[in-house]
Amino acid sequence: MRLLPLLLLGCALDNTAPDGGANLDVDIGTIHFHVASGAARTNGATLTLYLTDQPDGCLAVNNATQGTATIFWLRVPAQSTGSATVPGQAAGAIATATGGVQTAGYDAASGSVAWSANADGSYTLVALDVGFAGIADRLRVGGVTIPPCP
Repeated sequence: MRLLPLLLLGCALDNTAPDGGANLDVDIGTIHFHVASGAARTNGATLTLYLTDQPDGCLAVNNATQGTATIFWLRVPAQSTGSATVPGQAAGAIATATGGVQTAGYDAASGSVAWSANADGSYTLVALDVGFAGIADRLRVGGVTIPPCP
């Protein structure tokens, strides 16, 4: 059982993104969101960009945690450099879940995103400005690099 923490630590080293967090703290409706890491995943013609309050973005999006986790995701066309509007070319949401059960969440309702792919497989959120349905709060991020996630 001592090997398991080492394996988890090894995963975290590749996907922990202190630069991805950029010390961002924001309130989105009833959700207090402290961005700690991020992840990016491509699936065919779709790129999904994630920001989370968890220390390892890939672990957060691949596994339901027993504790509480907040994840913002935005699905955009998979391009090495691009921009998209919300709604339209991009769709997303922010949600908080405890033990895998959603306790709060808001759909992305307006805004835009611009991104670029980096040579190491990571993506940079050049500019992100997203508003959410039913609330006035917005998530704004710029110059944040997030690692790829298998």
